[in-house]
Amino acid sequence: MNPRHITPKSKNNRAFAPYNFVELPDENKLVVAQQLPNSNCYEKERYTGYIECTLVTETPLYIRNGLIPDDFKTFGDLSCNHQELEQVTSEEQKRWTDFFNNPANNRPIIPGSSIRGMLRTMMEIVTYSKFHQVSGNQKLFFRAVAAPKLDPLTGEYNKKLLDQEKNKIKAGYLQQQKDGSWRIYIAQDIDKHLFIWIKESLIPDDIELIKLNNADYKPQYLAVRFDDITPYKTRYLANQISKDNPNHKYRGYLVTSGNMMEGNKGGKSPRQYHCLIGEKTDDYKEIDHGAVDDYIAGLTEFQKKYFDENSGVLKNGYPVFFREPKQNEKVTLFGHNPNFRVPYTPPGNNGRAASVTDFIPSRLKSSENSDIDMTEAIFGWVNKKSQDQARAGRIFITDAIVDDTIPEDKIWCQQNPNERITPPILATPKPTTFQHYLVQTDPDGKRENLKHYGSVPHQDTVIRGYKLYWHHKDVNHSSITEDDLKDISEKPKQYTKIRPINPQVSFHFKIYFDNFTEQELGALLWILDLAKEKEKRIYVKNNQEYRFSLGMGKPFGMGTVKLTNQVLWLSQRQEKRYHKLFDGNNWETGNYKDTEVEAELFVEEFKKYLLCENPDTNLENVERIKMLLTMLSFPGKPPGSVRYMKIEHPQNKNEYDLRPVLPNPGDV
Repeated sequence: MNPRHITPKSKNNRAFAPYNFVELPDENKLVVAQQLPNSNCYEKERYTGYIECTLVTETPLYIRNGLIPDDFKTFGDLSCNHQELEQVTSEEQKRWTDFFNNPANNRPIIPGSSIRGMLRTMMEIVTYSKFHQVSGNQKLFFRAVAAPKLDPLTGEYNKKLLDQEKNKIKAGYLQQQKDGSWRIYIAQDIDKHLFIWIKESLIPDDIELIKLNNADYKPQYLAVRFDDITPYKTRYLANQISKDNPNHKYRGYLVTSGNMMEGNKGGKSPRQYHCLIGEKTDDYKEIDHGAVDDYIAGLTEFQKKYFDENSGVLKNGYPVFFREPKQNEKVTLFGHNPNFRVPYTPPGNNGRAASVTDFIPSRLKSSENSDIDMTEAIFGWVNKKSQDQARAGRIFITDAIVDDTIPEDKIWCQQNPNERITPPILATPKPTTFQHYLVQTDPDGKRENLKHYGSVPHQDTVIRGYKLYWHHKDVNHSSITEDDLKDISEKPKQYTKIRPINPQVSFHFKIYFDNFTEQELGALLWILDLAKEKEKRIYVKNNQEYRFSLGMGKPFGMGTVKLTNQVLWLSQRQEKRYHKLFDGNNWETGNYKDTEVEAELFVEEFKKYLLCENPDTNLENVERIKMLLTMLSFPGKPPGSVRYMKIEHPQNKNEYDLRPVLPNPGDV
């Protein structure tokens, strides 16, 4: 049984976010699919047909347009931020930021692939399937330099870097060998010290250092000479430095790192000192190959931006800091400054850096479990460790076409066809925020008791589960538009432009299915029923409205959609279609839509199959399904209660500082 997440008793220890989680199923609750059908015929005891659906936007919706080949050559690898948009023509900018559309008439389209992804996620949750599509490529690292004693990472960090001995961190220079491996050639001691420091105010202009509070500041390393070494508190400082003064005793490099500006309201860097390391010696240490792979897989955006996109600090001749390994062992910990990040290495991981997938129970990983679940049986799979390496799905979803009766001026949030909205910054997921993404079991939510990626996987903690975004109340054009023009101009790489669609715009699409069992079709019908208006729902009987989410901007309430006017058509191939060619003046398709009684039977059979141990249980009362329904509830939460926390909050300062725990959905 998986560890269960516990909401802290005190509200002061509870975090808030625009997202929350539906917990993983226990491994023994995984529902295995029924016998798969043959792919070359329609089986008599199974069902084939389609469902006509209407999708209606409840809040502004945006799905970025596809690129024509010429545009893809021009900016296919770019990120569509303000800075990059300024580098293309106005016509290219329009095409790049437009909603996905039909190029023949420029009318908006919702790609079938987007709807398919939305429904697949719902299917995985509702049918107790495995946790699919989670990459283990990103390795997880942390730093806890100034963390308080009670922080759960403080001891972990000190243990890795100090290990009961002082001066374990050394400096050196990287050198790649012909076989691709890396060595660190150790830097010469400076007056018996492994490295020393220099105050920035003592550095003369001829060294050409870009200084800390300069807008163009970046990490640098510069050849220098220095002298006059004296102790200061816990450090040793050089009091004289020059570009190449022969009277200065020591040669080496000035090495700078980040300016620590994030979270600093004063606008000035709190950092005052930079590092000095001695010249390269002939003594070297080998770097462990696995440590190199983990380091590259765990590169931060900062490291990619300022060092190398693909290899970070791993450049020939580049200064590097590392922890001295034990005798006859290789270097496993290194980075671009003395307080570098170190990997989470949970017990049983053979010293390798952790990834999110390490905290998913084995039987719930599609890569490790060859059993076929209902989601795989319906949607297909690739690269599976089973007899069939790949299998096509039996569900096909058309693009959703905007209703023909809706005039152009009612579709768009902006009346001017050339106008684009700049939304608030859309942040990337940060699974390193373990107090949100991992199950926490302390009812008091105390910081010192938090589980993290160095905890024992599966025994101490697992991932929280399926991440979904809350729906928001009162979402409109102004609430999704960034009004801080100064911030936009100062951070052009973090903002983008979009052309969203208005609320209450209707689209039509179809879901085709082949050779479904009663239970599979029942699961699909139950899921589709969820997003109807409550008065029209057939299978989910309560007074709460539920909605699904599509497209960009979900953290700000964008992309909320409902599904209406669902009509189930079933095919009578044996009885009709294969018996005659015409039905009056029309082709005989064998399809019929008087299916209400059958549909209810399908849903009941699905519930029995899912709840085989407790067939009398109401599906809506199962704890995981209650979590799902809570997350899908509409009109949702006030935006202020489900926003991102801030490092620089006007009243609360750094809201992440005490590591508050994200509560269960029902406690928000």
